[in-house]
Amino acid sequence: MLLADVLPSFLLKLVAPYFIHRISYTARVLAFCALSAIGMLVISLTPADQDAGSVVIKLIGVAFASLSSGGGDLSFLALTHFYGAPSLAAWSSGTGAAGLVGAWLYVVATTTLQLLSSTTLLACALFPVIMLASYFLLLPEPQSTKEIGYEALVEEDDDSGHVPSSLSQSTEAETGIGGLRDEAFSRSNFERVRVLFMP
Repeated sequence: MLLADVLPSFLLKLVAPYFIHRISYTARVLAFCALSAIGMLVISLTPADQDAGSVVIKLIGVAFASLSSGGGDLSFLALTHFYGAPSLAAWSSGTGAAGLVGAWLYVVATTTLQLLSSTTLLACALFPVIMLASYFLLLPEPQSTKEIGYEALVEEDDDSGHVPSSLSQSTEAETGIGGLRDEAFSRSNFERVRVLFMP
């Protein structure tokens, strides 16, 4: 159960930096909210039997929720870049509070309110709707990085896996979208990660 909860999120966070920049934030939010709701529905609607089939289906539901959690974390963390420093504090506070509030809510629902676990999870499957409403209705238009005060970093060409200046300065016509520039970016990131595992 623990692996089904942790491993999908961990693996997604490990590989997502290589491709997720090609997916719009709107598509990500829709996908991760759908995964969260599906995960809760799968767990709550699966019979409470202890046979192998039911357990596997519930573990799949847990894995869906884990993917949603990991993908949502990294996507909303990346969005803080467009909303200034206070948004980063809000993101970290919200992420930390989510675990506490979620656990408290489940305990209150199943003990004080004496709801079944399946009923509680079924009710929790509605929470992604709140996330959608927050993203599409409450979140203001993002600021440009110039309005926030961010400046682009100029990296020197060296042997640490940075993108060579000849590639980083090449025109869009030379590289094309998803072309040589993306390949160099992915290669650069892979080299940075590789040295963490194989110094």
